[in-house]
Amino acid sequence: MTGSEIDTLLAHAIPKTPAGVDVLLDIRENLKERGHPGQCVGCFFSLLKDMHSPEGLRPLRIWLEENLEIAVRVDGEEAEFLPVMLGKSRSLREYCEKAIELIRLDRAYDAQRIHLSFRYRQQAA
Repeated sequence: MTGSEIDTLLAHAIPKTPAGVDVLLDIRENLKERGHPGQCVGCFFSLLKDMHSPEGLRPLRIWLEENLEIAVRVDGEEAEFLPVMLGKSRSLREYCEKAIELIRLDRAYDAQRIHLSFRYRQQAA
């Protein structure tokens, strides 16, 4: 992703505090360097709490939802991939709890270990 593409995603993201500006710079660097997708989602939620207008993060939310997925590993083997749908979640913890609840209630894995992690969709190819 180019710097100008990232700048377009973040153009209307205006944090309220200097700490929010630091998070904005962190996510910019993560996107530019194709950093850990979980850190990108974490930065998104940190920014969400520190915005003058949360609507300023809409382009970033859309990009994250289109380019990331949740990999589900069952006993060490990839089992499925869930779309990232940040929706109305207000924190990373809340979002992850919803994803875990979906796996618990909607799936019937007979496994000792189920592991969820964020990843870029292109890694699936």
